[in-house]
Amino acid sequence: MFDYNYIAIEGNIGAGKTTLAKFLSNAFQSTLLLEEFSENKFLKEFYKTGEYAIHAEIQFLLDRSKQLNQFFQTNPSLIISDYFPSKSLIFSQMNLSEKEFTIIKDLSATLFTGIPKPQILLFIDRNIDDVMNNIHKRGRSYEKKMNYNYIEKLAEGYELWLENLSIPVIRIDANSIHLDKPDTLKESFFKLLSMPHISTQRKIKIDSILTA
Repeated sequence: MFDYNYIAIEGNIGAGKTTLAKFLSNAFQSTLLLEEFSENKFLKEFYKTGEYAIHAEIQFLLDRSKQLNQFFQTNPSLIISDYFPSKSLIFSQMNLSEKEFTIIKDLSATLFTGIPKPQILLFIDRNIDDVMNNIHKRGRSYEKKMNYNYIEKLAEGYELWLENLSIPVIRIDANSIHLDKPDTLKESFFKLLSMPHISTQRKIKIDSILTA
């Protein structure tokens, strides 16, 4: 269908990654790959107390490497995912000491060797005030202590991470994603993903792609 058969969606916490991934997966009848984090008890404890940061990151790496190894044994033809595996290093670098981060980075390189990587990234650009509102609306208990400064720092981490990706990055204005107009949204993404893209960042409003 597209030149890209592994499409990842990223953005800050509360940006709307999973919602968009589910929409696109349904629209294009793809295999949906979702981030699994609900069973990471260390993560919940970290957000609650600030402790067990490295434990949470190690658990993420182990869980994701297992998930991806099993997932790719099924040989899916088109994948829409709501996360990019290497983004966990953003959180590690924010929350760990330099020594701990080195451990996580080396472990990540070992565990993900040979696992396919996304071929294009759709990044949802959403301002921090809206992100905070979304976090509060969904009401996850372990996210209650997240504050503006943490989300702002995470946004800065994402910016540095994006600069080092070697695949096309399409940055989409969150306010241009109109899920209440599914047919138009589907057509817009079909056109976007049918285009060739160079390995750099590009900012767009998806609701104007049909007239571009």
